[in-house]
Amino acid sequence: MLDFASICVRGGRAENHDYVGIMEEYYCACFAAADGKNTPDSSEIAVRTILEDFKLQSEITTATMPRFFEHAQKVLEEVQSKDALPEGCAAAVLLTDGELAVWAHIGDCRIYHLQDKLLYEITPDHSEAYYRYEAGDIRYPAIRTDRKRKDLTHLMGLGQDFAPTFALPTVVRKHDSFLICTDGFWENIHELQIEKTLKRSKSAQDWLDRMQRIVDRNRARGKYTKVMDDYSAITIKI
Repeated sequence: MLDFASICVRGGRAENHDYVGIMEEYYCACFAAADGKNTPDSSEIAVRTILEDFKLQSEITTATMPRFFEHAQKVLEEVQSKDALPEGCAAAVLLTDGELAVWAHIGDCRIYHLQDKLLYEITPDHSEAYYRYEAGDIRYPAIRTDRKRKDLTHLMGLGQDFAPTFALPTVVRKHDSFLICTDGFWENIHELQIEKTLKRSKSAQDWLDRMQRIVDRNRARGKYTKVMDDYSAITIKI
């Protein structure tokens, strides 16, 4: 049985541009988080579209995520053609039945995969700051404060910028854990703190609560950024 928890917190803007959705269907679950970069509508449209597709076909295959993301992209482009504002968003989605998992992301929404309560894999950001890290210009933790942090190279809903990263179906083990989150969350917590809070937690909700306290404290102090961005997170324990 999957153990999971989620939050979606409005930052300093009048509207929350983040949106989180979770659905369980036929022993499989879909977890999605998105961050609208221009309007709050784009993130909700993307997540709702993906969840609707999941409800119709809740399977874990190599074709699942490309199909979900391409449909969400098409819907956002249709909305954009009728709207003066670009409907772009970053997104991260994970499907799992507790034995297999498949995930995908675009932009700077992240998925953290932990095994034995240690970080095993983190999705690569589609940002200029991440490319600076890959080139060896900065260290990984410095991505969150780099001057190119907000320069995203790929987003959903913006035509030529649509280039998600898809993971192959992966066997998950008992005690594997996942964190799915928007940039407002991960930029305010260090990777070591993600591991440390997981080791001390008794449930997905406990893990999330421990991380949220750190995020809120760092935001209040302006430790990594002065911008009070919206933030969202989903924790999953297998």
